[in-house]
Amino acid sequence: MDSQLPTNQESLENQITPEQLEQMKQIARQRAVQQIVGTPVTPQQQKIVYVRRNLTVAEVIAVFIISCGIVFGVQFGWNFATNILPRIEVKVN
Repeated sequence: MDSQLPTNQESLENQITPEQLEQMKQIARQRAVQQIVGTPVTPQQQKIVYVRRNLTVAEVIAVFIISCGIVFGVQFGWNFATNILPRIEVKVN
């Protein structure tokens, strides 16, 4: 059991998360720029902020109209396909 313990620790230490990989790439880029230019580069962290908001009255009305149109359109299409289409006759002279 003691021989398995170091391999488990080594396998956990060898795994790099994508965030760590991106951070290492950013550090490498900064060091490369510093070597070429000779000036320090400050890292810029970009934060993505998601804002949740309620729907406006116009958006609720638009969703209601679109959903009613879809429901009535499907009903009309089904009625046309099952009742009206079979009654149509094609006569050839």
